[in-house]
Amino acid sequence: METRRNFIRKMTGGGALLAGLRPGTRTTALSEGTSEAAAIGGGASYRVDNPYEGVQWNSCRYVLSATHVHVENQEKLDKYYQHFGLRHFPISNYYPSAPTYPIGSIRLNQYAVEQDFPGVVDGKLESGPFRWNDIIEKGPKAWADELPADVKARLPFQLGEPIFKNVPGDIIVSPNAEHHSFTNAPLHACAPGSMYASGNFDVHDVFHTKEHGYAMGTGLNWEDAFRRMLDKLLFADGGGITINHPLWSGLTFEQVVRMLDFDNRVLGIEVYNDTCVTGYGDPYRGWAHQLWDQVLGTGRRCLGFFVPDHTIGRGKSMLLVPEFTEHECLRAYRKGAFFGVLDGSGLRFTHIGLTSDELRVSLNNRAAVRAITDKGITHLGSGPEVVFKIPMGADGTPQIRYVRVEANDDSSEQLFSQPIRFFV
Repeated sequence: METRRNFIRKMTGGGALLAGLRPGTRTTALSEGTSEAAAIGGGASYRVDNPYEGVQWNSCRYVLSATHVHVENQEKLDKYYQHFGLRHFPISNYYPSAPTYPIGSIRLNQYAVEQDFPGVVDGKLESGPFRWNDIIEKGPKAWADELPADVKARLPFQLGEPIFKNVPGDIIVSPNAEHHSFTNAPLHACAPGSMYASGNFDVHDVFHTKEHGYAMGTGLNWEDAFRRMLDKLLFADGGGITINHPLWSGLTFEQVVRMLDFDNRVLGIEVYNDTCVTGYGDPYRGWAHQLWDQVLGTGRRCLGFFVPDHTIGRGKSMLLVPEFTEHECLRAYRKGAFFGVLDGSGLRFTHIGLTSDELRVSLNNRAAVRAITDKGITHLGSGPEVVFKIPMGADGTPQIRYVRVEANDDSSEQLFSQPIRFFV
């Protein structure tokens, strides 16, 4: 336990440089791909936010990742590695919402024995550590005698063996967790690249910790929790916050845009969540593509995430990185240098390039391609190479706020680019 605590202090302790605007600032946040273009004919200039600018398509590494993926044991790690193809794992476990990082240090019952990060007790944040055997069985407010006999018999908690004994040598695991139980919004959020931890071990309040004042999730308003997530990013230029399954959670459009406006490191929303689509009986609550376009139509930056959540089914990110390192993977998420994938990785974008008033898209195989903008949908035909003409006004400036591209082939492979945005 001490080794992990020292590691976290070393990686997240004081003085970390933080990118982005101050919390609360409304922003049309721009990525590293932002550039200024002179309008055709010498008219007004305009800005372009292109997350793929700078991607070296001929030499980049394609790395499958997922910002929301629960890997609680060795069996699931093996399946996500062998059958799902993940190579970058920002594991998003909860109860507690603590990073599985470094992965080799995590042991059975680790957080039931001792929680080495703050928690909310009776509405107030306390620093911990929380030694649950002492709190439940021996402390001044001990309540072990109130527990059902079969639950009490599981005490005291004993620290077990490492959970992950066979970690493949060709994967990268990054800190992340799924945070929940905010006081002012029905929100679940992940924070890939952040060492922030919240909540406690007690799933469904089996040990009555919630009854005795201990928050089972963040116990904070989302603004305070977001600050804490961002303060604990490992890299100033990598990672951020994702808004998980917004329709399943019941978030309103106004809540989503307030969260996106909070800081440009609030990266975007889950457009597709496989667990919500396939596991909860209402597939429409797992798809948020209409919400995505509604947000993009306001001019805001909103990246789209496609995730498996709990399933070993569909939903991944294909990262485009110059080299396979943790820093570059998390930088790709910050920049938007990735595209969404449903099913396997057989179909790929091999180039997304914007020159003058043309968006050129190439794939490694034939697929039906369409461009989506705030003005509607344009079917571009069956690739592998297509061109979308950016509609330009008389003054030579774009007449759309954004464009994103989707592709699907005969085997049900689907790809979703990130949005390219225009500012006149």
